[in-house]
Amino acid sequence: MTMELGGKVTIDCEKTNHRAELEFKLKPFFGGSASINQISGKIKCGEEVLASLTGHWDGEVHINELKNGNTEMFWNPTSEVRRQRLKRHIVLFEEQTDFESERLWQHVTSAINKGDQHKATQEKFVLEEEQRNAARERRESGTEWKPLLFQHDAGTNEWHYKYEDLRPWDPLNDIAQFEKDGILQTMERHLSTRMSNHKTRSAKECRRRKTSDQPSNHSQNTESSCSTPDSVQELSDDDGKYLGFESLCAQCGKEMNHLREIHSAVLSLQKAQQDIHRNLSALNKKSFHRKASSESFLLDSRCWFLLCIFLTCQLFINYVFK
Repeated sequence: MTMELGGKVTIDCEKTNHRAELEFKLKPFFGGSASINQISGKIKCGEEVLASLTGHWDGEVHINELKNGNTEMFWNPTSEVRRQRLKRHIVLFEEQTDFESERLWQHVTSAINKGDQHKATQEKFVLEEEQRNAARERRESGTEWKPLLFQHDAGTNEWHYKYEDLRPWDPLNDIAQFEKDGILQTMERHLSTRMSNHKTRSAKECRRRKTSDQPSNHSQNTESSCSTPDSVQELSDDDGKYLGFESLCAQCGKEMNHLREIHSAVLSLQKAQQDIHRNLSALNKKSFHRKASSESFLLDSRCWFLLCIFLTCQLFINYVFK
């Protein structure tokens, strides 16, 4: 069992009017291993096709320039390229809540890693059945389900993430973007944290979570290609024990205060450095003036000495020819 990337991706450049169209192809029913992870695409300028791309996204990709017919290597994930991939950051397994993927699907993942397809299907059915029962109990008791991180758009009948931030990245003001308990936030240079909907919400519970740079023993790519209805369960506003808070927690506030103190210290150091620079510049100017005045004094003494010698010679000549 493998997970495939399928679908179409477009990349537009408004400045040059260039457009790249890529299609990630799924393995055909009767295809072999060579048909896995295939891609094809076109590079266009307006309506004119400049080049075509073919190959495998996890292997070699070749580009064919239609103008001259030349074909060359466009992409090849060598061992050096693979070493430059971003590290995987995950929440430690023991600190994950019950509905986070790695913990929720741990038994399914274990069965897949052991190659036990029957066991994996059973464990998946158990999870889906529990979620169906929970949804049925809510309907019978009249309990309204209120997702904490998503909101429903009645116009399009779609669910949207509440804290999505689609504004352009500002390199002069934005420092980093991070996620805390499902809420996406942006750290800015004036040390405030912006959320996409600009709302602050009261805290229910705070739980500090550590991250690990090491790959986990549990795989998150555990969902099989088939699924059954009513099996998707999200976290709700009424279930505070899963997400823990609705705004920045007390620990985040302490960290923000610590960042403010560091920022103030840096500003003080910068100011002191500027003062030192001004003092050094003033000292440099004074030393230059002193050197110039000293050279001027030596020059004047030399002129007086030569003048005396000249007058002495003149008096001697007048005495001789008198």
